[in-house]
Amino acid sequence: MMMNRTICILLLAYSMIMNIDLLAQQHPAEKTDNTPAGKHVKFILPYVYLGNSSYKGGPIRKDDFNKLLKQGLTAHDSLGNKYKVIGFEFSYGEKSLYEDSIGNNIVVTDYLTEYCYGDTLTAGIAASIYDRTKAGDSAYFDKIKVLKYINNSNETVPAGDATLGISMKFALTR
Repeated sequence: MMMNRTICILLLAYSMIMNIDLLAQQHPAEKTDNTPAGKHVKFILPYVYLGNSSYKGGPIRKDDFNKLLKQGLTAHDSLGNKYKVIGFEFSYGEKSLYEDSIGNNIVVTDYLTEYCYGDTLTAGIAASIYDRTKAGDSAYFDKIKVLKYINNSNETVPAGDATLGISMKFALTR
């Protein structure tokens, strides 16, 4: 008898929680921004590209990667608005062959990560990365900060209005 009562109470509590959740989904919270009621502001994230190309991730030949990486990163959104890249986190996963303590060969990925200011690699990474790239390695560009150019001029919006561009991941091939 006591067990049935406990189960009934738990089922009642569960159904109340589910009803509250459904009501919350049907009645979204009031707007707290200054947009007119009923109007939705659509924010378009800019794509970021490797160099002056259409590469924004995926497999890429090692030689193409090196050539385009020297050009830096570029960005624009689907509406054609251009953006200036002001910083990004570069991570490089380099596959290497090692030997464990009993002589077995193992492949291990060594990661290098550094935050780069501007649209190109820091001098320290650029000094060695082009000699180290090889098929099987991976490159990641994350936390890419961009500023929108004003009316297709060389002026950008204030630095406080920086936004994030879409991250990229590349797999180097032969």
